[in-house]
Amino acid sequence: MTELSNPRPPMKTASLTGQVYDAIAEMLLDGTLKPDSRTSIRELSEYLGVSAMPVREAIGRLVAQGALAIQRNKAVVVPPMTPEDLRDLVRTRVLLECEAARLAVDRIPDSAILRIRELHEQFSRELSANNRAAALTLNRRLHFTLYDAAESPSLRNLIAMSWLRAGPMISLDLGPHNAIERASHSVDAHAHLVAALQSRDREAAAKAIELDITTAAGIILEHLAHARESRT
Repeated sequence: MTELSNPRPPMKTASLTGQVYDAIAEMLLDGTLKPDSRTSIRELSEYLGVSAMPVREAIGRLVAQGALAIQRNKAVVVPPMTPEDLRDLVRTRVLLECEAARLAVDRIPDSAILRIRELHEQFSRELSANNRAAALTLNRRLHFTLYDAAESPSLRNLIAMSWLRAGPMISLDLGPHNAIERASHSVDAHAHLVAALQSRDREAAAKAIELDITTAAGIILEHLAHARESRT
């Protein structure tokens, strides 16, 4: 089931499809749409306060990007991801995001390093307080502050597309079912990243990002295995 009980304020007419796309993308990234989510164009239209047309167009874009799927009964779902699918996505993310980290070390201003450190500290506090929704948002802001500093629009766009597919799975890592000590691996990885940025160490920054991605993937794969066992 989804969490679409409280309708959003009506959207402006300009670039409506783009606004709807951004809103649904945010729902994928913040865990509102989870791997087992099932909704419809009508439900999304009512939730977003728009007509069906821009929702249908936005969903079409997200389906083409592999972030959503439409079933025969017209239900809109987050596509199920097998362990093999996840491993393939992880390999792609490591290639893209580690390279972005290397580029960012060469180009990032001191102010952005300070911002990443602040986001790391906020993330740590929210995770310790078990505020998982806030932690998910701060995690994404931290990563994309780094990737924006790489100053590579094409690389940044590819990473954003990968995150649309990864977002619902990331919620399995930082979500409420995980004990804090299990989810706190990102705190350690972010600390390594901050240290690498402060010392302008390209490979250490890339290694911190790789550690963050692969450790989370290991936890998610374990979760998928347990879910599969519980169904048998």
